[in-house]
Amino acid sequence: MLRHAAVLFVFALSLHPARAQEVAEDPNLESGGPELSFGGLVQTQFNTSRQADEDPTELALRRVRLAANARVSPIVSGRLQAELANAAVGGAAELNEAYALFQFVPSFGVLVGKGGRPFGIIDATTAATLTPIERGGRFRGAEAVELYRTLETLSYAGRSVGVQVLGEAGALVYAAGYFRGATGEEGGDADIRQVAARLQVAPVAGVKVGLGVTNRAFARADPPGLQTGSGADPSGETKRGSGMALDFEVGDYGEPGFHALGEVVAGTLDPFQDHGFVGAQGWVAYRVGGLAGPTGDVLVAVEPLFRASVADAEGPVGESDGVLLTPGLNLYAAENTRLALNLDVFLPSDGARDPLVSFRSQVQIAF
Repeated sequence: MLRHAAVLFVFALSLHPARAQEVAEDPNLESGGPELSFGGLVQTQFNTSRQADEDPTELALRRVRLAANARVSPIVSGRLQAELANAAVGGAAELNEAYALFQFVPSFGVLVGKGGRPFGIIDATTAATLTPIERGGRFRGAEAVELYRTLETLSYAGRSVGVQVLGEAGALVYAAGYFRGATGEEGGDADIRQVAARLQVAPVAGVKVGLGVTNRAFARADPPGLQTGSGADPSGETKRGSGMALDFEVGDYGEPGFHALGEVVAGTLDPFQDHGFVGAQGWVAYRVGGLAGPTGDVLVAVEPLFRASVADAEGPVGESDGVLLTPGLNLYAAENTRLALNLDVFLPSDGARDPLVSFRSQVQIAF
């Protein structure tokens, strides 16, 4: 069904061509009536691997996304986003986001459908505006448990189907909801009966501070590890676990100068074994003007960056935890069209394993 929906979605795009954030040129959309806009994201990534059973290099479509945004009244709007990267290589298309938003007043709205869980600021950062290429470590054929990998696998981070209330009042932004859940960013749906909430304030201009909490049901797993169970264990036994994140952001994406964001997170890893985890992750970048050529700007901006992510996990998972370090450089040909260069280095905490190293380059076009 998703594949058919993706085909219809692309067909609809061809019928109503429009640039992102503009009302589609449709004669049925009269002035003052419903608004419709389209956008998309294409990321082509080259990466390397040092694992013996993996190809040394890979060229892949990391993300191919098409989105439609509709406003049918001053109160009611919606969004549909399809992920087509898998379909481009013979897999199935996915529905990343599909929700309706009822924004009664700026300080109170209700969102129903599939969207992001309100938890941490790094997970809330959109794929088009990530400072490094990936939110966390991705090493083909090898396990690297840094903080984002832990949050993703535990379903503390990522998208989910649910209902949430949200709004903003001055410097205060909040969201809270109930979610069915999903087993990781790329996993299937699972009924984990999850609640999540996040509160953000801006104490001074250019600075944001947030607090996120989440609680979900875990099913028993054997052997113990990063728990992602949906409650389908034959014993029917479940226990609940929680996570808490304190995060910050200084500066804004796309603005010249210094930009940093990060978070400290602690929570349940395996409630059946009383195992937990604690970790921290952060990105820092400095954006400066680009290079001009004889016919105009060659690069509109250059942005060196550095990312660090560390997790300390209890139990068997602790054998794969460690520190992820990523120096990198973003070269912007337009506001959100760029070439990104990253060197991911994962240092295992036990010191018994060799570091994991992967070079990545990625071309991004966002429209």
